[in-house]
Amino acid sequence: MQHRSFGLAALTTEMVKSGDRILDLGPLSSGTTQAFLGLNCQCHIEDLVEYLADNQHADDPLQALEDHLIPKPESLKFDVILCWDLLNFLELDVIRHLIRLLEPHLKPGTILHTMRYTGRNQPHKPRRFRLLENFCFEYVDDPSYPEVPSKGHSTVTLLKCMDRFSLFNSLMKREGMDQNVTEHFLEYDSTTSRNQVRSGGASDVSAYFRQVRDDERLDFAGVRKALSALPTGATVLDCGRKNGRNIDALKKKVGALYVEDLHASLAWRKKMHGETSGFSESMFSFDPGTRLDGVFLWDLLNFCSADQIAALGELLAGRMTPGGQLHFLVYKSSQQPQRPAMYELLEDEKVAVTGISESRSARHLGSTADLMRLLPGYRLFGHHLGRLPSGDSVQEFVLQLKA
Repeated sequence: MQHRSFGLAALTTEMVKSGDRILDLGPLSSGTTQAFLGLNCQCHIEDLVEYLADNQHADDPLQALEDHLIPKPESLKFDVILCWDLLNFLELDVIRHLIRLLEPHLKPGTILHTMRYTGRNQPHKPRRFRLLENFCFEYVDDPSYPEVPSKGHSTVTLLKCMDRFSLFNSLMKREGMDQNVTEHFLEYDSTTSRNQVRSGGASDVSAYFRQVRDDERLDFAGVRKALSALPTGATVLDCGRKNGRNIDALKKKVGALYVEDLHASLAWRKKMHGETSGFSESMFSFDPGTRLDGVFLWDLLNFCSADQIAALGELLAGRMTPGGQLHFLVYKSSQQPQRPAMYELLEDEKVAVTGISESRSARHLGSTADLMRLLPGYRLFGHHLGRLPSGDSVQEFVLQLKA
């Protein structure tokens, strides 16, 4: 079986720089160490598979872990830690102790990469990863690896025992990935809003493996107009899907980029609080003092009620600069997809549109006049017509916040 690791590709192609210090908690046999050495990184190996094999039934697994780890100079601070799938097979108290032992060698911004098993059929031992090419790994069932059933730790449970690490990106269910594996990037002592996109973030490598088809590349006049009206170093909010898409091109065109998957947040609030749940300030995780120069809603409004649209428009107006751009698409026909599509800005400012649902539901948004009445704090800056790869006709709007 094979797994294409978007996370490790992101590390080597975008995030790691020459001279960085890498701590690999897996065995040397994976082949990834050689890739980091090729970047002139300093690599340190702490084979926790060997620890599991030797200490699975130890009377004191915490002391055994201390004995296993190699002493390091106090001045050594790691930039990246590779955990592979090993956290799945360690008890929580061992993980907590591991982080405590490594803490003298961590610094603000240290990145930890790990893979979590999410399917029903959890492995009964760690997998041996063998690098093939383009960070595609072959799983090898190594008979020398110890039989240690996966503990099934949830992401929340892991974070609770990892002290000052916070989650800043996850990758799952992308083309070539094992569908039962989620890759997590954690950051130590993060000083950045958890939804601010970092240069070299894990989403940057979507295009590393996937070529956008010609029929998926669309030219949206409103997108170009909105981008051209942004000031230098603009702060922008993208409200599309948080995972599974390439946001590198948009990040390169603005100063600061935040991503808030508002459709997912709305679905969660509906599940927790009922059908009438709407948007609230709690959905925005960035600093309330942050002022947005541009917001891309994509097709989100098609899946909102009139009350929700009015509430969202008011919330965004309180976060935007006067004259800030608000971009969105509205379906024209009586039927529309049941869920939002995925929109990726490309380097040439065209937009790749994928993941359009074949299932249909009734369109309930009113006329343009009705829509503008729901957004009284904005004026029309641009209006264009377009067609998606599915054949759906859309109206493209660019609004500006009134001064």
